[in-house]
Amino acid sequence: MPTYLLQFTVESCLTKPTDVTINRDGVGVTFLFSKRQTNDKYVRAQTKLEAVNNREAQVKASTDVLPPLLDALTYTTGTPLLLVECELILKDEHGNVTRRAIYVGHKASPTKVALTDGAVTEAAKVLQLESLQLPVCWHRYALYRQLTLDQFIFNWLSLEALAGNADIPSRCPKCHEELEHCGLPVSHRGSSKTRAAEIFRAANSATSVSQFNSKIWNTARNKVFHGRSYPSPAYLGELASTSESLRKAAERRIADVAGIPHQRPYYRYEDLYRVFYFIEWNTSAPEQQFAADWPQALLASRTAKAELNQVFMEAAPENPTFLDYGQSATW
Repeated sequence: MPTYLLQFTVESCLTKPTDVTINRDGVGVTFLFSKRQTNDKYVRAQTKLEAVNNREAQVKASTDVLPPLLDALTYTTGTPLLLVECELILKDEHGNVTRRAIYVGHKASPTKVALTDGAVTEAAKVLQLESLQLPVCWHRYALYRQLTLDQFIFNWLSLEALAGNADIPSRCPKCHEELEHCGLPVSHRGSSKTRAAEIFRAANSATSVSQFNSKIWNTARNKVFHGRSYPSPAYLGELASTSESLRKAAERRIADVAGIPHQRPYYRYEDLYRVFYFIEWNTSAPEQQFAADWPQALLASRTAKAELNQVFMEAAPENPTFLDYGQSATW
């Protein structure tokens, strides 16, 4: 199998004069502290992996190698370390003059949203309803968060606050029949799953009650609040979709109670731009396993001019050539 060099961006406040390598199950991860710029909030982390193709190498690195290592380093340093994305992939093409690379450029643009008179009027209506105080508080916290897990937690708290409490029958753990004592039903107070399902389905009609109970209330909720799944990229991708559905459900219910339109705006503090490149160039050092002269400055310059999630496919008249990104999957 081919060997790949993968470079990830890691948000971190850690500093060190020299690079440092840490091993995870025999795979070395090198943090490039020596190449970190003064105002750069990221440190680059590189690792080498054998895989069938670059996609499998990226999944392995971002699922099995880097996250547990960052967990341990966060604990020992007392500093947050956030794995952001795979920025660069090079392939071992020793002896070849023509090389290829995958590069993901990224930038952020502050969001500017005009405050309308209508939004001010709607806010006044929401403020008049004490029952909405807690749901809109959690909704605000959810919009502020960038991480999927954080968004899910606060979107869920908003939904539960809207659903309210109910008497929940206690059941036998063996036969699941409702319990009685002295001729009276045994119950406890808890969040109303029935009402939560109604609120959720009002905004997500394709989800049945049984699907909500099993996939949303039981599986998604328990995995997050009881910590039953490691936050792998695949898991977080699924959770992000569920979190968005929760947000829409809470927004619709708040709108119903306040008597304002269902369709609600949604913005972030900043727009995150990612540009996906698949390039080919001629290296001046064909003897290198991974060509270090990939056109970093050119790609950074082109990223600065790019639009949201743009993929460059046109051929340049000189070194390097921009290839069709769609053809990079099996490289």
